[in-house]
Amino acid sequence: MPIVDRMEFPRKYKLKEGMLVIVIIAALAGIWLQRQSIRQASRKIRINSVSVLRSGSSFIELEYSITNNAAKPQDIRLMARVWDDKDIELASALFEISLAANSTSTRQKLLDKLNRSLKEGERPYRCEISVYERKVP
Repeated sequence: MPIVDRMEFPRKYKLKEGMLVIVIIAALAGIWLQRQSIRQASRKIRINSVSVLRSGSSFIELEYSITNNAAKPQDIRLMARVWDDKDIELASALFEISLAANSTSTRQKLLDKLNRSLKEGERPYRCEISVYERKVP
């Protein structure tokens, strides 16, 4: 059987220091651009009148009104959070919605995964829905 010398695959080359600096600067610029676009989009979104529509021992249903003032349709991520009267978080959910251009709509969100079940006669105390901005550590 013939002996075949093979090249090392994949071949590993170290990046030069100048190229490494350029890669880091490009990554930071990309993160900055993404944050700016999310902030600009969130300035044109208005969330009003968030309230608890119904609640049970294992679910909470929220109702909210949302307005898109932008000239084009948007897909945005929203964070819904609910607290009890002792300021302990009962539930939170991250979800995505699509909004038409220059429109206002009333929507509902069902939170069915609670951190703890509600006691008999207990109601959620405070609720909030906000535009979600991803944090980079």
